[in-house]
Amino acid sequence: MPSPPRSWLYRELLTPILHRRFTQAAGICLLLCYLEAIIIGDISSLSPFHTLKQYLWCGEVLETSFAYVLSAFLFSEVYIWSVPREAELGWVTQGRSWERARLNERPIYLRSLYIGLAILQTTLHLYFDYDRTEETVPDRISDPSIQRASNNIIHPMERIKSKMPDLLRELSLTSAGLSIIGPILYSLTLRRIAWRTSLACAKFFRWDIPHTQELSYIPPYHYGLILRSLLSGLLLLLIWRVSNVAFSAYVAQEPLKRGQPLTQESNDPNGSLINGLKANKSVVKVSMLKSLRNLANDVGKSFAYWELAMISQRFPERRVSIFKDIDRQGGAAWSQISAECLKMVDGVTARISAHEQPSSQQQALVRMEDLQSLPRLGMPLKQESIVMSTPQPSTRREMIEAKVGTFAKSVGNNPVASYGSPLGPKGTQYIEAAREKLFTPEQRQALTPANIRSQVYVYLTRFLRSRLGQPFRQTFSRRIRLIAFGQPFSGLIPTINAVYSLTSLVTASLKEDAYGKVAKDIPLVMRSFIVTYQTLDRFAGTLSPHWTDVEFSDSQRQTEDVMAMLGALKHCLGDTVKAFSGLSADLGIRDQDMRMARAIAGIS
Repeated sequence: MPSPPRSWLYRELLTPILHRRFTQAAGICLLLCYLEAIIIGDISSLSPFHTLKQYLWCGEVLETSFAYVLSAFLFSEVYIWSVPREAELGWVTQGRSWERARLNERPIYLRSLYIGLAILQTTLHLYFDYDRTEETVPDRISDPSIQRASNNIIHPMERIKSKMPDLLRELSLTSAGLSIIGPILYSLTLRRIAWRTSLACAKFFRWDIPHTQELSYIPPYHYGLILRSLLSGLLLLLIWRVSNVAFSAYVAQEPLKRGQPLTQESNDPNGSLINGLKANKSVVKVSMLKSLRNLANDVGKSFAYWELAMISQRFPERRVSIFKDIDRQGGAAWSQISAECLKMVDGVTARISAHEQPSSQQQALVRMEDLQSLPRLGMPLKQESIVMSTPQPSTRREMIEAKVGTFAKSVGNNPVASYGSPLGPKGTQYIEAAREKLFTPEQRQALTPANIRSQVYVYLTRFLRSRLGQPFRQTFSRRIRLIAFGQPFSGLIPTINAVYSLTSLVTASLKEDAYGKVAKDIPLVMRSFIVTYQTLDRFAGTLSPHWTDVEFSDSQRQTEDVMAMLGALKHCLGDTVKAFSGLSADLGIRDQDMRMARAIAGIS
């Protein structure tokens, strides 16, 4: 019997689609660069602080920084080469006939400004996570037997157009602010370093420049240069931001090809889909310097769950093929798919339970307290040597050594009680007298440790309420997202897609599952949904806010992520109850689970 053909890996199907979307987004960026070239010729950029600290020195941050700095350098050279000669942006400035050529500081200032923009853009890129794609949850269809196209598909160009007004407004303000602050920062920090670096580079091209040429006392801040820095900085920021928006919009399209699921072209569609669900990585991050092979590995799992959700709701033929695929290595297709989906759903409960369990250090402290609270049954431990008995001192020297050793041990065990304060009684008395003369009773009360801690907390609270302290807040929404849906990136969307997929497949199995493979797993699916709903709802109501979340209120407990997950579970439990309300006894669904599902779904 010939061996079955190898199932295509999910990334092998995803890579060509991402390649096509990559080229479409790159085309937009190239078109923008061409338009800017025309403009240049005519005229001649678990808290956010915790995230930044955690990934500051990782490979992706260094890659992002290098990409922005390199693009800023290339932009500066193209811009300076494109402007007319009247702009005076050449490397050197020719003086009078008797003067030697002098290094021109105008292009040095522009290059320094662009490098500063690159550093600023790198920080904002990591702070606001510009390269993250925007996944969307597909529409929930109550009757999966009805084939319907999605009605919320937005073309990538429409997404880009909708963001352009706010983007232009934001970038204009950033460029204007930097054109004002830039000269100040350049004069105070970068001017001398940039001058020496440029002078060293210019020596390779212009040997008639003096090696010891000094900076002029007057910086080259002409209104024309400031205006050029404003416009060119805006163009550079526009290239960066439009590139990020374009890549995010094109990559975040549905996993479809010619209107069919992505795995439809595989020689084993279900096998390729299962391969994607079992991928090790589910982080939807798009980096312009990664190869498409690594990119497909990163986004494969999220796209696989997205495709499964669409198959279960919009493609009846593929649903039937999943039910009929029972002779497969590793188990039936439904068994493998349901196991992976339940693993995603149960992961919410597992992560919350792991957070609520005390750490090993806390458990050790509790055990020590329990041991200390027990009654003592034996004599206390000896303090002297137990290896061999110490002979009694016989000579005067041995007596002195024994007394000094005993005194040193007592001071080491309790120095304050044995030896007293280092200041001595006289010093302590003088300090108390000085304190009474220098400070009033109210001042002495304010200098107590409790009041000092209270004042520090007041100042910290004021700082955290300000805009400067906002990056240091550990808000409730961020904490519960990290705990319940995983880190470093949230698994909310794949989990909701898993819930929708299980519900649609389970309800459709009444008519489409000819072998009855799904029936035995329906109680397990319902129980998983109920436990996850109860655990997440209870955890959202009992999780203590962090002390840095100074603007927390109980109304913020139902965060957007929590409500999305609870809403999906509630909706799906309602559909399951309606579909199997009269078959609960035959399917082995417990009455207790059915009552809980009805209560959660609001069905009487």
